[in-house]
Amino acid sequence: MSEVDKLPESRWTKGIEFVPAEESLAFPPAWVSRKNLPVFGAAPGVTMQSMVGGALMANWVTIEPNRPVPFHQHANEQLGIMIEGALELTIGAEVRVLRPGDAYAVPPHLPHSARTLEEGCVVLDIFTPVREDYLALARKAAE
Repeated sequence: MSEVDKLPESRWTKGIEFVPAEESLAFPPAWVSRKNLPVFGAAPGVTMQSMVGGALMANWVTIEPNRPVPFHQHANEQLGIMIEGALELTIGAEVRVLRPGDAYAVPPHLPHSARTLEEGCVVLDIFTPVREDYLALARKAAE
């Protein structure tokens, strides 16, 4: 019996023909706990913890209360999900206050900025491709 034969039939497994050998994958599977990820500073009052896959990067971003994040832009696509606190986010010319459960998408090269309110915030930001500047900071923090 092959590994595929052991998978329960469902809409998720239908059409799976084989389970690839780990050495043929684009990158190895990874499991992390946020508490075990190194913390690095990205800007005053802003700390991050990063996990990288192949072309995706996830960053848990903690921003202190009443902290501005100046307008900036990058070539990376960015999705963000609010986890804790509140964030006033400006994307292009639109401004919104985000709270836990809210999410946003920033197209590449579009200027955006933010500022936290009295409680600060934690956001999960996803980037593609990987932010090489953040990756370098995460690697340095892990040393």
